[in-house]
Amino acid sequence: METIDQPSREQFARELDRNFSVTASAGSGKTRAITDRIVEIARDRRALDWLAKLVVVTYTNRAADEMQQRTRQKILESGLSLEVLEAFNRAFFGTIHSFCVKLLAMHGHHLGLPAKMELITDDEDLWNDFVQQQTTIGRSLSPENRRVLLRFVQARQLMELSRKYVVDLAVAQPKTPCPDASFEEVYAASNRRAKNIPKAQANLRRWEKRWRDTDEFVPWPPCASTAKEFVRVWREAFGPLREWVNACALCIAAEVQRDYREFRLARGVITYPDQVALAGELMRLPEVARRIRENNYRVLLDEAQDTDPQQFFVLLEIVRPAEATGSFTQDRSPTGGPRPGHFCMVGDFQQSIYRNPAELARYRALHELLIETKAAEELKFSVTFRLDRRQLDFVNEMFDEILNNIGGQVQFVELNPRPDILPGQVVRLDLDQDVDPNLSEPRRAAIEARELANWIRATGLEKLRADSWRQIAILCPRKAWLRSLRDALLDVDLAVEIQSESDREGENPAYAWLTALLAIMVDAEASYEIIGVLREIFGLSDDELARFGQGYPARFQIVHRTREPVTAPAVLNLLARTREAIEMQPLFSAVQEIVRATNLRERLRSLPPEEYADLGADLDALLNAAANAEANGLSLAEFANYLRANFSKTRETRPSFSDAIQLITAHKAKGSEWQAVIVPFLSRKVWGAPVRYPRAIKTVEANAAQIIFDRTDLTAELEQEIKDTERQEMERLLYVALTRAKHTLVVAYDREFFPTANGQVASESQMKWLRADAGDTNVAVIAALPSKARQCRETAARQWRVAHEEARENLDALRLETGWIDVARQTAGAFIRTSNPSLFARVETAVVKGADVWKEAEPELRPATIDNPAMRYGVWWHVFAQSIPWNLDPSVWEKAFEASSTTSPDPARSKREWKLLREYVSGHRDFLAGNMYSEMPFLWRIDEAMCLEGIVDLARFNRETNNWFILDWKTNQIVPGKIDNLRTQYLPQLAAYWKAIAEMTKQPVNAGIYSSATGCFVTYSERELKGEWERLRRLLRDNLASEIADSG
Repeated sequence: METIDQPSREQFARELDRNFSVTASAGSGKTRAITDRIVEIARDRRALDWLAKLVVVTYTNRAADEMQQRTRQKILESGLSLEVLEAFNRAFFGTIHSFCVKLLAMHGHHLGLPAKMELITDDEDLWNDFVQQQTTIGRSLSPENRRVLLRFVQARQLMELSRKYVVDLAVAQPKTPCPDASFEEVYAASNRRAKNIPKAQANLRRWEKRWRDTDEFVPWPPCASTAKEFVRVWREAFGPLREWVNACALCIAAEVQRDYREFRLARGVITYPDQVALAGELMRLPEVARRIRENNYRVLLDEAQDTDPQQFFVLLEIVRPAEATGSFTQDRSPTGGPRPGHFCMVGDFQQSIYRNPAELARYRALHELLIETKAAEELKFSVTFRLDRRQLDFVNEMFDEILNNIGGQVQFVELNPRPDILPGQVVRLDLDQDVDPNLSEPRRAAIEARELANWIRATGLEKLRADSWRQIAILCPRKAWLRSLRDALLDVDLAVEIQSESDREGENPAYAWLTALLAIMVDAEASYEIIGVLREIFGLSDDELARFGQGYPARFQIVHRTREPVTAPAVLNLLARTREAIEMQPLFSAVQEIVRATNLRERLRSLPPEEYADLGADLDALLNAAANAEANGLSLAEFANYLRANFSKTRETRPSFSDAIQLITAHKAKGSEWQAVIVPFLSRKVWGAPVRYPRAIKTVEANAAQIIFDRTDLTAELEQEIKDTERQEMERLLYVALTRAKHTLVVAYDREFFPTANGQVASESQMKWLRADAGDTNVAVIAALPSKARQCRETAARQWRVAHEEARENLDALRLETGWIDVARQTAGAFIRTSNPSLFARVETAVVKGADVWKEAEPELRPATIDNPAMRYGVWWHVFAQSIPWNLDPSVWEKAFEASSTTSPDPARSKREWKLLREYVSGHRDFLAGNMYSEMPFLWRIDEAMCLEGIVDLARFNRETNNWFILDWKTNQIVPGKIDNLRTQYLPQLAAYWKAIAEMTKQPVNAGIYSSATGCFVTYSERELKGEWERLRRLLRDNLASEIADSG
């Protein structure tokens, strides 16, 4: 059965010679639509030319990776040629910033850019250096205009404005000199009721005399009266003068920003906005623009509502005809627009929550321009594949009044159901209304959180229609609200994870702590940084630090060792020894040694997992970054600077691997979905960020920004417009939050929890923005909701079926790769090696699900690039073990180790674990009793439809007893006390191998694993193996893939 918008979807996918601007509602399959269009391109006769020129732009790198992988799988499923796949592999998938970097790498020399530039996200130190050398500002103004401007505005304010607000760098100074001002109407105004008018007039006379008769600094005089008519006359009198000052201030802000960009580029550093701005400058060079357009790029833009005007400019200009001049948005010429089939964008006005209202208005204007000039055709995707029936109806009823296309708000697009839609449920959770209003707001929030946590625990997964706790998310508009929810959920023994839209790299302990350690290794006398390391990483108290320092910060150094019998010197000496040990090591080895010597992994693991999930994986990612940095020729100091420069970079949302309720801000939830979503604190006031001046406000209608230097510049009209735009953004944010739930949506109705002083609901609350308070238009919709969650057998059955289909699809996808090595690898892993890979999740102690994995395979099948340190070491160990001449005397094995140790990523660990293996073999001579076979392949036909293929790391056949023994190497770095974890984890793998070898040889088989980190040899009993195989066999046609994945 087709969806109501199926014709539009097919048109978008198949009409490859046309441009489209698509508005796609929440859950309508934007990614799927883009994927379908790319697949159709791959099937086209022009695929080899077009695929290589594809530019697929997404908002995050993770989204780009997922889209690329999904598209590649579909291309493989289509059975297209290797040439097509190769052309697809040359297509660009990434963010607009990544694409701009690509343009700059090829053409940046036309702008005089250095060949190598470092990206920075935290430039506070660089800005301070710039300010120190910026002795004059205002060169872009005439001397007279500069003199007059600096009478009204301080240079410090202009510098702060330049720092905070990005302006059009091409803005010019006013064409007219500073206008005069007449205050006669202000002096003539009177109002008997307004007692402060005479005071305001007297202040103005003094100010005007000082302005006209002196050259002194004359900041704007405050208006002492609040009388509405008097304030209007006052502002009109100052209007022309303020507008002139505003224009001059913008001119200087552009000048400072140009200077600062040149300052950055001269030092080889660049910011994200720089990448786009410089790419835009390239497109303003006619000859360079022509060359870029001759590349015949075809742009597919996802999340268009999150694209700013400068980014749109770059993407539109690269797809115009090669000979085009000017810019499409200015010329508005149909013939100068994007070439047919070269530009498609997909977005949703309703989900615009990251950009300011002026940029949203420009996106809407661009959409209309493309349609009006026939440069693109408008399409709408309104069928949601996420929401079930009850949520869909609820969103349609609620937001038809909220997103009303009035006053700059966007127009609501009614959602339509998919053919096989489930019933769904929207629940109103009525919280206890007997709350003492005299309690502090945090106390009342804690009470609501406790009630909500108890309700979730009592309701359970089945009634919430979720198959795991990680499929439940609680969304809030503010990160600070999540803490009380976390505490309440932990109190009822429910696991939680917290994410927010403000997550920065530097807020992650793995990132912050490793960066700090690298920084002090580079600068061994950085006393304040060393004190921070001692306090934050090693946990030394302020008292210990004070007693050791004795008022001399210089005592905190790691150049020389310290001989004092207290804690601080012991840690300093450890750091000093580590610094000495890494002095001659390459970057990756040095970073790895720092992690090992400081026990950084164990220290990270001691932090609360509900606050910091998967820090081990974060640390592995940093080690991987170190390996990549080493490959790119960076030194330890350069890598440390790189980490510091990216301290403020926003971290992308990652899917959760632990079974924990997700606490997440509504901003961060965009692009994600859960089976159940809960929205609490409806009546709680959402406080905005504190206002800091100066600030620049660009409204929807205004052509230029309005500069607000202090509170007196804020007119009542402008203040109301700011409030309206903030309300509209929060309304769109609520649309995002309420469209994340697949099966169950819960709204916590807490009207009496957070009343204002007059007993009403705060106007800046989710309840008010939803129009759900008493007397509001949507109160009846909320009142009609059921107050209890109920389980649904149809939903549960669908979830079970979908989980099994996804497991089969994952297995089938393995068979799509081409070439005999790929086929060998995928079939060898389809049962065990891929679905149940050996995990190198934790380098130090424990094996934990959800961390980075490494797929064991024979050397020819291993990937050329290794993603993290555990993977690097695991590959090395297996290659080394294969090189050992097992059938010769152990005395000659040493040569194999000496030959392999030179390539070890961790020589110290290699020597330690090689010693453990030799000691084990020498103490267990029966280990070698038989013929040894390294990397022994097998293929066993289970039945008519299924085979099991794999590679045994080491096999031994004893001819005297006719007995086989199979062994698998495990390089997971654990402590001996945790060996049972390893034993349990790999039982499914060894049971399958045991069964295959036993059936193929018809001889007795024993199986075990060897832990290289502990030197322990673990064997499984025949009873264990047989029982586990029986369990796996029952799962063969049902839940095998997901079961094996769970065992990993």
